[in-house]
Amino acid sequence: MKRPSIGFLFLGQTHTEYFDVSLCLSKYGLESHLIDLNNSDHIKWDEYSLINVRECRGYHLDPDFLRKIEVLENLLGSTPITNSLSIIRSAIDKGKYLQALEQDGVDIIPTFWLKRGAAVTLEDVIQETGWNDLVVKPTISSKCWNTYRVVKHACRMEIIRAENQTPLVLKNVAFEHHQVLSELLKSNDVCFQKFMPEILSRGELSFVFIDGKFSHAVQKTVARNNWLAHEFFGGKNEYYKAAVTEINWAQEIYAKLLHKYGDFLYARIDSIPDGQKLRLLECELVVPRLFLREGQAFEKYAIAIKKRIIG
Repeated sequence: MKRPSIGFLFLGQTHTEYFDVSLCLSKYGLESHLIDLNNSDHIKWDEYSLINVRECRGYHLDPDFLRKIEVLENLLGSTPITNSLSIIRSAIDKGKYLQALEQDGVDIIPTFWLKRGAAVTLEDVIQETGWNDLVVKPTISSKCWNTYRVVKHACRMEIIRAENQTPLVLKNVAFEHHQVLSELLKSNDVCFQKFMPEILSRGELSFVFIDGKFSHAVQKTVARNNWLAHEFFGGKNEYYKAAVTEINWAQEIYAKLLHKYGDFLYARIDSIPDGQKLRLLECELVVPRLFLREGQAFEKYAIAIKKRIIG
């Protein structure tokens, strides 16, 4: 009897966890295959029991990603896709789901939103918000792509791009700053998040959910002389023994996501400590790294996938 197969969509690169996921699935009698989303015309979709989009790293660089997934879903027939298209539509853009969660009473990182094409300068944003230290990024982004930190001093302003940690020190603020922001706004909705200094000492806390249940938490720390809690920029990821109150906080947000968007195979909720409470940074619901190694959760993830197929 042919073993059930899972098709993992990808865009040329996968999470580093993929190989171990594949091995674990094999242990449970499931085959796994990578399917290039940009070269999938020859795929016989009815041969797959489940399609998983979590390996589509770099999706934010493809403005046609969502349309490709929508076209694909029409080809799948009864083969399920996870996380579902409705989740992908809603969660791919921080500007949509974060504002909706804030309206539902969730404490998010203080954020100012701008639509693509807005004629606004950084000085306008700083005056409007009162923040002298803020992070700027597209609402659809990953891996700190096109992310900046802006720090206003008395006589100058520093703009630090994530990909290049050398500060750009600008004195001709009226012209130069407008140019930086206007380039982003040409093709992106943009969000400005108040810089939370506790990220430097306490990092980010990520809460991972698998098959509808809290699985594990990870602390992502910031490298020395940096400001980004990301391993790509020298940070570290370590298992974190979350307090009951912290888990409850994440579960309350997860319950709101379930109510809004339906069933999740996987989800990750990222936060930054703010004194005695947590503030929501973002929810990774489409292509998250799940820190399966740190959480010793490969089998948990494989079993959750198997349940989607066999029940």
